[in-house]
Amino acid sequence: MRTISGQTLTAVALAMAVFGQCCVAQEVRRKRVSPLLAIEDLSSFFQADQDGFRLDNRNLGIGGYHNEGNQKTTKRDKSSKNDKSSKSNKTTKKRDVDSFSIEFMSMEFCMSMQPTVPAPSSTTPPATPAPVSETTPPPIVAPVPAPVPAPTPVPAPTTVPALIPAPVQPIPIPAPVQPAPVSTPTMAPDDCAGMTREEAFAGKLSSITESSVLTNPSTPQGAAFLWLVNTDPAAVDPCTYPTVEQRYALTTFYYSTNGDDWTNASGWLTETNECTWFGVTCASGLVSEINLEANRLSGILENEISVFESLELIMIGNNTVGGTIPAGLSSLSNLKVFDIEINTFSGPAIVDLSNLNKLESYRVSFNRFGGTISESITDVSTLRELWISDNLLEGSIPNSIGKLTNLETLYLYRNVLVGTIPTEIGLLNLKELQLFQNFLTGTLPEQIFQNTALTWLRLDRNQISGPLSERIGDLVSLGDFRIDENNFLGTLPASFINLSNLVVLRVNDNSFTGTIRNGFDQWSSLDFADFRNNEFSGSLPSTIFDIPTIRILYLSNNQLDGSIPSNYGNSPKLRDLFLSENRLTGTVPEIELGQLLELNEFLVDNNELVGTMPESICNLRIEGQGILEDLWADCGLTANPRLECDAPECCTACFPTSLRR
Repeated sequence: MRTISGQTLTAVALAMAVFGQCCVAQEVRRKRVSPLLAIEDLSSFFQADQDGFRLDNRNLGIGGYHNEGNQKTTKRDKSSKNDKSSKSNKTTKKRDVDSFSIEFMSMEFCMSMQPTVPAPSSTTPPATPAPVSETTPPPIVAPVPAPVPAPTPVPAPTTVPALIPAPVQPIPIPAPVQPAPVSTPTMAPDDCAGMTREEAFAGKLSSITESSVLTNPSTPQGAAFLWLVNTDPAAVDPCTYPTVEQRYALTTFYYSTNGDDWTNASGWLTETNECTWFGVTCASGLVSEINLEANRLSGILENEISVFESLELIMIGNNTVGGTIPAGLSSLSNLKVFDIEINTFSGPAIVDLSNLNKLESYRVSFNRFGGTISESITDVSTLRELWISDNLLEGSIPNSIGKLTNLETLYLYRNVLVGTIPTEIGLLNLKELQLFQNFLTGTLPEQIFQNTALTWLRLDRNQISGPLSERIGDLVSLGDFRIDENNFLGTLPASFINLSNLVVLRVNDNSFTGTIRNGFDQWSSLDFADFRNNEFSGSLPSTIFDIPTIRILYLSNNQLDGSIPSNYGNSPKLRDLFLSENRLTGTVPEIELGQLLELNEFLVDNNELVGTMPESICNLRIEGQGILEDLWADCGLTANPRLECDAPECCTACFPTSLRR
């Protein structure tokens, strides 16, 4: 067995110590990543859930539009929406090299070193161990035996194991791996003083929207902000784009009214200039009109509409937009037309309009507005149209309404208004006054007839009483006059016959007495006339049957007497003729071939008619000779007097014993 010398053991111990110092694994810690870069993807961090703020999306159907008054038609070309890519590309951050990998690399490096040292000799003193730190265990030194004399020195081996390292090079430690590029904020141009793109946009828009709302991706404003910063295909420069606020406000409008559901959103949220977006009109680069009627808008209107300082018209009627009218409306000093009819708005119908000194049309009918009619509306002296019908308005019509001297149309119908019609209404220059279906009382003020340009006067379904003034004849331009279902009494004034331009006349369900004057010779446009359920007496006015346009004529349930005029067949368009429940006598006159071809309902029951129903009338029930469907007469077996009429071949109902088909 070979003996190892003490010098050799010393060298071994020294090498082990150095090896221990070199190869004790030192944990390599990752450099802490900044909180900003710790976010894996800024664009996804800011990505808005566009459905978060989606509101009312009901498909509310509201029938009728001003109840035969001022009908409007709106045509919209429906085109498919442009595809809008609004999602930021996400990048994945590389993981840092962990400490375990660094430790393993260090150990492997130490184990691979094989330095060569000269063999120790008797003349070379043993190497002195290098000082070690407190954390390095001291080298193990074996006892050195006394030298043994020998004639010949024991030859030293030519090589020994590589235990004493050569000068060690520093171990290369990989630097912490930086994350892969993410949506790092893009620096804004120099004129924004080194701000990031986000900061530049936020600075531009902070005067419009509160910061907490602007940076909340669940709000329409936050969604619009993120779209501008990250997604807008045009990538507009927040510092140099001249209408960045306008682009933001329109984008907010899109999100707040659920633009993804619109019938037509052509151009919206694309790279094109916002003035080319569907429904938007601009003048000198600034939005002047927003017209999105019947386009499936829902949600709410936000205050950001205040940005559109050049806006002259906003029309979003016939949609399902709700909420309240935004206060931002008061900033639109150039606004002329505000139309939000047929939606689901609530709250007060009138907001602060004191700055809108150009406003001409204020249309908010067919919504859910409540409260009273604010007198502040009467300060907008430029108003020509005030439409607040079909809501839940209470209280009375303010006397200050007379201040609106330019007002031409006033629609307050279908509300819960009470009180009397103010006399100040005579100070206006009205063409249309519609107050029907409220709870108005009192008498009809004389001053109302000062509006001689009136073409529509609807006061029906109220509780107005008293006689009808002789001044009614001053309204010679009237085309629609309805005062039915009130408490009017007295006779129809003689001047009534001056209303020769009437198309619709309804005085039914009142307490009128006297005769219906026979003076319709000059009437040429009457279509619908209803005198039912009054106490009219005297004979039927024969000239009413000479009106070439008459289609509906209701005279039932009065005290009319005399015979049916022989010229009743002269009305070529007559469809309904109701003469029931009067005191008519005589026979039903024959008609000539080709007359009353449009007659569909002819009711003469509950009178004192005698004789036989003319064959010329019965023939109107034969296919190809007429379209008569309902023919009622006193042909019952117990009728007295009795009008002979075969049933069901001719008469479809016989009274008092009814024989129906």
